[in-house]
Order: sequence, then structure tokens, then C-alpha cells
Amino acid sequence: MNNKLKTDDKKYIGNTFKRYDAVFAKGKGAVITDTAGKKYIDMLAGVAVNLLGYNDEKVNAAMIGQIKKYTHTSNWFYSPQQIKLAELLVKNSFGSKVFYVNSGAEATEVAIKIARKWGVLNKNGAYKVITMRNSFHGRTIAALTATAQEKFHKYLKPLPEGFMYAEFNNVSSVEKLIDDKTAAVLVEPIQAEGGVLLPDKNYFKELKALCEKNNVLLIADEVQTGLGRTGKLFAYQNFGIKPDMMTLGKGLGGGLPLSAVVISKELEGVYTVGDHGTTMGGNPVACAAGYAALARINKKPVLKQVVEKGAFMVKALKALNNPAIKDVRGMGLIIGVELKSDTASYAAAKALKNGVIINACKPNVLRLVPSLIISKKQMEQAVKAIDKSLY
Repeated sequence: MNNKLKTDDKKYIGNTFKRYDAVFAKGKGAVITDTAGKKYIDMLAGVAVNLLGYNDEKVNAAMIGQIKKYTHTSNWFYSPQQIKLAELLVKNSFGSKVFYVNSGAEATEVAIKIARKWGVLNKNGAYKVITMRNSFHGRTIAALTATAQEKFHKYLKPLPEGFMYAEFNNVSSVEKLIDDKTAAVLVEPIQAEGGVLLPDKNYFKELKALCEKNNVLLIADEVQTGLGRTGKLFAYQNFGIKPDMMTLGKGLGGGLPLSAVVISKELEGVYTVGDHGTTMGGNPVACAAGYAALARINKKPVLKQVVEKGAFMVKALKALNNPAIKDVRGMGLIIGVELKSDTASYAAAKALKNGVIINACKPNVLRLVPSLIISKKQMEQAVKAIDKSLY
């Protein structure tokens, strides 16, 4: 690797990321090539962003086509690109309206704002938001306060008030926290950053019933689990419930920055003109690219293949019988490999040398969120490389 590049990065870029020794030159499908010509099977996909892999022709064409028209106008004007993508989201979900922003964290902020205004209008000023321990909702102040992990709170106090923490997969712990000032429960269908933790079969049905009983909104954080990742277009669809709101991000913009909050019809009247604003949210190039990606993903054969590929990957990893592996779990193409020791970062670095990109989402958990178009042959190659990386 170019040592000058490392030196200049350290000199000019803020020190918030621990980078691996790789510089990429080009990518195609689920494979990316570095400047030395080495190829890597990408099992991280830009942290669940590149849903159709690298250099997808239709997504690229959508971007280029819009760039040739214009790259940006303000949200004071109608946007055909925004409307087209919003229509796809609404017609294939519980939703009625879409608010665009730029990142998952910003989507969390908007959802909290809507919940609190709803509480003022409909529940005598209710403002509290219950979230789950070990969750992750973004890196702005309110989103990190909603993220119930103390390590993220250390240097940010005093934190915004009104956030309460329950145990994931434990409805009774939520029930104990609900009072007349509770506006919403915010929860990930799968705790992705928290170690790829899946809920019990009836958890979400029981949680939804509890929210309805107490007149509390249920917000699904689908930033990482949405958009085909679990084999359904949205992860909540696996659990037989409909949230009142959901947040989307990651791959929503076809690889460009874009996020959204989708709301139910019952919440349409909460936000009015001036209640929220964003300069770049709903960028027309990102919306065009996102539509091109999601229109292809939202097909039964594609979503069925996600389920099949995920099951294949989990089975192959379990079949290794590697003594370093404690558990393998997942839904569709979001998979966690739990290790018996806190060596996930070491394993991820070694996997990179072996030509596979993965990451450690916890000290003892490797996360695999590849592009949805990855082939079984590529998955087989990745499994062999992961096996070698655990010794």
C-alpha cells in the first residue's frame, strides 16, 4: 500500500476510523479490486449499502441520466424522482407518506420529532421514547441517546432527557417502563450492530399489542434490515405486524446518501409545513439510483433468492465445525458469526488478507451483510477464507 496515502490520511483526515491497509480501484458485482490488482469478495457491501454490488449497470444508468439533467434543486420545488421512489415505498409497505433525509441517524431524529409532536397533540404532552439495550440508532446526540449502549454516552453528557431503556426480546421489560408520558417504542427488528441478534417468534406481535393497549407508537429502525436484506422488502414483514413508523437508510440511495422515515396514515396530520427541513434530503440523483435498485430487488424471485442464499451461508458456516465458532445466526443476508473469544477484529483483519471483507460488530461477533446478488460460488469461497481466518 502507498505509504504516502496513509501519511496524508493521518495528516488531513479526522481520526475517527481505524482503516485497513487497502485502497480500492474498481468493483463489479460482489467483488472489489485494490490498486495492486488483488480481488476481494465483499461480504460487508459498504456496511449493507451496496444492495446490488458494485457497478450495477441499471443503477449507474439511473445516476448518469439524472446527473445529465441536474444534480440538485431545493425542496421548495416538486421532484419527480422523490415521488417515484416514495410511491414504491408506500405501495409496498404499511406506509402512507415518506420524509426524506440524508442518513440513518437523521432518520432517527425525524422519527423522534414526529413521535414527540404526536405526543403533544394526542397524548397530553407524552414525550418519552423507549429503546432497547444493545441497540444502535445513529451518531447524532439524540440518536446516540436512543442507542442504549453506555460506551457511546461517555463524553456526551448531559444527554437529552426522555429516553428509557428496556431489554430486547423482553416485552415485560418494556411494559414496566410505559407510563402516561410514553410516546413511542423504537426498536430494530434485528439488532445488527449489537451482534446480529434475532427476536423470538412472537416478540413483535406482543410488543405491537402492548403499544396499542397503551396508545404508544411503534417505530421500526429498518436502516440496516430493510430493503430486501432479510428476504422481505422490509424486515417487519417477517413478524406479522405493522409499525406506525419506520426508518430507512443504507442502500436506499443505491449507494448514494439517502434515508427516509415512512409513516402510517394515522400520523399524516402530525407534521405540517415548516416542522422539518433538509437541504440535501431527497437528492434527485440518489432517489433515481434508489428507485432503480429497489425496483429490481422488490421482486419475488429476488427476495426468495435472498432467503435461499442466507440459509446456504448459515449452513456452510455451521458445517465448518470450526472450534473458534460458538454460534451462527441470521435472517436472509444479515448473518452473525459469534466466536468463543473476543477475537473478531483479528479475524476480520486476517480475512482481508485472505481476500474477503467482513467486519467485527462486537468484540466476539463477525457480521456478514453482502450484496444481495452474491453468488453461491462466491459465498463458498468466502466461507473457506473465513475458516482460515479464525486460527
